[in-house]
Amino acid sequence: MDSLKELVYVINKNKLRAIELMSLPMNSKSKLGEFYDFVAEGEMDSVEELSKHFYPRDKSGANFRKLKANLKNRLINTLFFIDIKQPSFNDYQKAYYECYKDWAASKILMGRNAHTAAIELSQRTLKYAEKYEFTALKLDIYKTLRMHYASKGGNQKKFDKYNVLYKQCFDTFAVESQAEELYSELILHYVNDKSSKESIYDQAEKAYEALKPALAKYDSYNLHLYSSLIRLMIYTSVNDYEGAILACDDAIHFFESKPFDAHVPLQIFYYQELVCFTQLRQFERGSKAAEKCLELIEEGSYNWFKYQELYMILSLHTDQYQRAYEVFLHTVGHSRFQFLPSSVTEMWKIFEAYIHYLVEVEKIITPDDDKRFNKFRLGRFLNETPIFSKDKRGMNVAILVIQVLFRILKRKYNDAIDRIEAIEKYSSRYLHQEDTFRSNCFIKMLLTIPISSFHKAAVLRKAAPYLKKLESAPFEVSNQSIEVEIIPFEKLWLFALESLENKFYKKRGAR
Repeated sequence: MDSLKELVYVINKNKLRAIELMSLPMNSKSKLGEFYDFVAEGEMDSVEELSKHFYPRDKSGANFRKLKANLKNRLINTLFFIDIKQPSFNDYQKAYYECYKDWAASKILMGRNAHTAAIELSQRTLKYAEKYEFTALKLDIYKTLRMHYASKGGNQKKFDKYNVLYKQCFDTFAVESQAEELYSELILHYVNDKSSKESIYDQAEKAYEALKPALAKYDSYNLHLYSSLIRLMIYTSVNDYEGAILACDDAIHFFESKPFDAHVPLQIFYYQELVCFTQLRQFERGSKAAEKCLELIEEGSYNWFKYQELYMILSLHTDQYQRAYEVFLHTVGHSRFQFLPSSVTEMWKIFEAYIHYLVEVEKIITPDDDKRFNKFRLGRFLNETPIFSKDKRGMNVAILVIQVLFRILKRKYNDAIDRIEAIEKYSSRYLHQEDTFRSNCFIKMLLTIPISSFHKAAVLRKAAPYLKKLESAPFEVSNQSIEVEIIPFEKLWLFALESLENKFYKKRGAR
């Protein structure tokens, strides 16, 4: 059902009504139209419910499977009628959709032996493919034109022209493919793991060095995009934020000099600058990068969600808790949220837990009709974060910390003791390296709470040395990723202390 939901989102009703003019009716009175409405409005996600609704007497579900396949095929066909003149599309996107639509039409015409029309359409498509540097498409068109003028046109001059262009384009395609492969091998380590990546510094440096000769020779969009991302990774892998900002500046300069709007790479590098400025606590420069980023991002796109993720962290790290609450609701309430990868949606589950904690400690005021934050269900939260629970030196720290804070807040001291004792073993195993120094300090601070029998004054004395160490390694000099600390540990420590009293607690069953 997920692919069907996504198709329905892309194809809005206006497009479907346009198809009706071409004898492809699909109105709400038909089963197909009613099914479309159900999917579009999020009703009856269950396949069993939908099957029973449309075909109550069909126990096998065969008729419903046919209906689903029919709707999916109809929506795929409708993709070719999307209006690319909408304001949300920039020139590069318009050219991309137009070129690939025309190229598909050209290939169909060739298959029907309409060669004159096909070649004319191919040459028209090629002009835009060349302007916007669609290398793979250019390569395909050059090859087709080369064969046409050799086998059907018998035109030596045009054959030679497209043969030379094909070879030049093939060389460009080869270095682009090399850059993409090298980048893919590196980014693979980052998708489900937020911890520092010092171990791949050498790999990124070698990859970038391997691409330098090609960078000097080719002015290719894709080559420079992947190479710039690899160069950026050299610095981010060791949390060298100043170096990363320089790499971003160079990439931004390159793509701003293109004769067309290169929105995607500019989004990427402005976003990365925002990450760096956030880590360095340079919020004025960061806000400027954010403004640039917002000008380029389409709401609901993958990059928009990643920006919202960083905006959430920025809000939480600058004590803008009410704004963080609003960002959370706006993001998870977006209709495209359900289509995000699990590694992205899990981050928002972790954010939700921290927002809930802030509500409980009265740092966020929610409206009376907001039932989402009535009660925090720890078991459900843990079940909803299976990917990052395995990220032992990264996001799992945030998951463990919020568990302890909630138990202390609710005065479930026996549970808190058991959990903190387990975390002590966890800390000694996973949090003993430089890139987890702050996490290690904070875990040790939490460990002083049961040692001090939850007595506030005693906890303050016991934790003082670790707090001093934590404050000696602020984000500006820390190698720890900012994402690991949803809220700065110094601030969380104050909240934890506010939850304590100047009373000693004795564990049940203890003598």
